[in-house]
Amino acid sequence: MSGVGAMRGKSGFTIVELMIVIAIMGVLTAIAIPTYITWLPKHRANAAARQLFADLQNARMRAISENNDYKVEFITGSNLYKVYDDAVLVKTINIGNHSGIGFGYSSATNWNGDGISGSVTFTGTPASVTFQPTGRANKNGSIYFKPTEDATRTDRQRAVTVLLTGRIRMYKNNGTGWD
Repeated sequence: MSGVGAMRGKSGFTIVELMIVIAIMGVLTAIAIPTYITWLPKHRANAAARQLFADLQNARMRAISENNDYKVEFITGSNLYKVYDDAVLVKTINIGNHSGIGFGYSSATNWNGDGISGSVTFTGTPASVTFQPTGRANKNGSIYFKPTEDATRTDRQRAVTVLLTGRIRMYKNNGTGWD
């Protein structure tokens, strides 16, 4: 007999085949989870550094386009930074939203081999940098991020710097130095 009736009972998966697939998926998951867990703090530190980099770039560009000062202020004890248009608060960013990331450093030196003096090296209370209508910054400085758990691992540390010229740059610590 041919047709649909002949195929009845010959299609589908056996219970043994399903159990084998489930076992393979379990093994792959057991291998992937530890890798994911070690990757996650680096990803979060990268995300926090990229967000600050973008906010600093935006403040600089708006200072130029609007012909006025934009100030970025860092409150390290609260893991916050604030962006001001002249004296008007534009936005507040909590880097703690990148779960497990805070201002801080584990490495003793930066990419130039200079000693790191604090998690935010801009002067002032609170520490801040102002972008002028020319695009220049009023001072040099760096901001360091690190995961709050397993904080001794330098390969998870990130930094953002601002030069007097207004240039903004991101660095990552690879465990033996800065890239």
